[in-house]
Parts: sequence; structure tokens; C-alpha cells
Amino acid sequence: MMLRRFLPVVFALATTTLAAQSPFDIGARVAPQFHSYTIDAPSNLKISEFSVPFFVVVPITSSFGFDVGTSWAQSRVEQTGTAQKTTSTISGLTDTQVRANYVLGNDFIVITAGLNLPTGKSTVPVSEQVAAGLIGNDFLAFPISSMGTGLGGTGGIALARPVGDWNLGLGLSMRRSAQYDPFDATGATALHYQPGNEYRARVGLDRGVGTGRFTVGVTYSTFGDDNLAGSIYNTGNRYLSQVSYNDTYGAGQLSISGWDLYRTSGNLADKTPLGSENIANGALAYGFINGSVIIEPNIEGRAWMQDNASTSAMGTLGLRVQLPVGGMTVVPSAGYSIGKLAQSGGGVNSTATLTGLHASLTIRLR
Repeated sequence: MMLRRFLPVVFALATTTLAAQSPFDIGARVAPQFHSYTIDAPSNLKISEFSVPFFVVVPITSSFGFDVGTSWAQSRVEQTGTAQKTTSTISGLTDTQVRANYVLGNDFIVITAGLNLPTGKSTVPVSEQVAAGLIGNDFLAFPISSMGTGLGGTGGIALARPVGDWNLGLGLSMRRSAQYDPFDATGATALHYQPGNEYRARVGLDRGVGTGRFTVGVTYSTFGDDNLAGSIYNTGNRYLSQVSYNDTYGAGQLSISGWDLYRTSGNLADKTPLGSENIANGALAYGFINGSVIIEPNIEGRAWMQDNASTSAMGTLGLRVQLPVGGMTVVPSAGYSIGKLAQSGGGVNSTATLTGLHASLTIRLR
């Protein structure tokens, strides 16, 4: 698993002039959603998550603002064995992210500082560890991948400039996290975990195409060594490539997007190499426009390649509807997934049939 998720990274950095803003221009988004996967034998697992992410943007001036985001989530894992069914459930508030942004002059330089506040469950009892761990799988890509990681801070700087018909964005950032205890060691010695520092560099390009846009970006992340109770290991560096294109075709809007996340080989505490892995994802959507309502069927495909394991693959068919309700935009969506997930055991690589159900309701203010 590539535990430190950064799939929602913005392709290219801001490239347009900010309009005059004030605290009265607050924007908010809430998006309750449910995702469930059933994995057949030999795993015999059902993994589900219900979450309610909430995000608020508060612009103070045209050059300074901040945003706050958190979620409530409940994850449940059921495993059906030959003798009995076992369950693991975890629920509660996740960590809270607070980020401030300051824009310098007309050069579109953006300075960002963020805090990860430990409002979630960074220490998990034994009965909840399975549910807390399985939602971190990047192939399944649950929207909430961690219930809590302790106190942390991020600082970054970004620059966006026009280059001919293109807009170029560059960014650098660094994240440092405090030590925390991931496992509830009641009656035993606590296992302290110190995550390694993360350093990230991004470059992105975009330009207008017809009535839409074409965007491409690459993010490189490198990590210091992690330390779990004296065991030093490294999970490898990451390369995230992203591309998107949208334009008007016929009576509607065509959207094509894709991303690829490659993790280089790391090493375990005994210096044994940790194999590399790659996740590739592509999506196609077409929005039928009827007045202020957009009906958008979509299809998505994903593949996960790991060293010494079978390839995992999944396809998803979905439908989104966007409609205005009062001063808000409401976007309900639903989807169904089918595929296969790599399994290993007894020296044999195989796959298990996987199916999934998805439903969400996004509500945006402004």
C-alpha cells in the first residue's frame, strides 16, 4: 500500500488573477459518500466506508485567505471464514487540516502554510486495526484513507506564469510530522512511530482548448526514513503524473482524465528491498447539458502492478447529475465496480473477484 496518499494533488498551480474577495465570500462543501468493496475467496472480505468530508474556504482579502477541512468517517471490515464471521469497525472524526495562502503581487507567487491537527484517531486499539488499515489501500482509493496521523506541518511556495499560449506552474513543499503511537499497546510497551519528512516538487502546464482546457502535471515526492520503535525503513519515492482534457462536443461536454502513481523500491528494517509498484487510472465522461442541469455518465479503469504479484484491475461505470438548488450546487452520483484483486499465499500468486458500490452527494456553496 502507498499509505501517504496524494491523489487529489492539483494538476497545475493557480494561473489566473484573483478577484476582490472578503470574509463574506465564504465557500463551503460537504460531500457525504459511501463506498463498499466485496472481495471473494480466498480473502472473503467486505470493506465499506461511510464518510462526510467538510471543507470551508475563507478569503480574507484578495491576496490572503485560509481553508479548513475535516471529516467524520466510519469504516467496517467483515471477513467470512470457514468457522465464523469476524468484524472490525472504526468511526469518529478524522484529523483537521488548516491551510493559509498568501499571494504576492502580480507574479502569482503563492506561499502556503498548513497544520494537521490531531483531532482524529492516531492510536488504534487491536479491535479496530483491520478497519483502520485496509482503507489505506491506494488501488481501492477510499476517500478517507487514514483516521489520524498526529500533529504535522506543511510549508510550500508556488509560482505560476504565462509562457506563450500556456500557463506554467511550479511548486515546492515540505511536510514534517510529530511522533505518535499508532497502536494501542495496553499492557505492553508503546510502539512510537516517527514518520520521515516528505519533500515534494510539482510542475504543471495548462492552456485553453476551444471552450475547455488541457492540463498536464508531474509531482515528485521523496521521503525520509520512517522509525517504528527503532525499526528504520523506507517506503520509496513517488512519481505522480496527471493529465486532463475537456471541451464541448455536440450538445455536451467531453472530459478525459488520467493519472499514474509509481512508487520506487524502498527497503524494510532488515534492508530487504521493498518492491516497486504502479497504479494507472483513466476516466472518460460526457455531460449532457439541459439548461442548468448536467447529466454525466462516466467510465473509469484502473490497474495495479506490483513486483512478484498478479496484476489487479478494476472498471467502474457511474452517473453524475449536477443541478442548482437555491444558492447551492448539488451533485449526486452513483457507480458500480467490477474487477480482480491480487492475492498471494503459499508461494502462489492469484486474483480474487472484486465488486464495488459507490454513492455520494456533493453540496457546494458558492
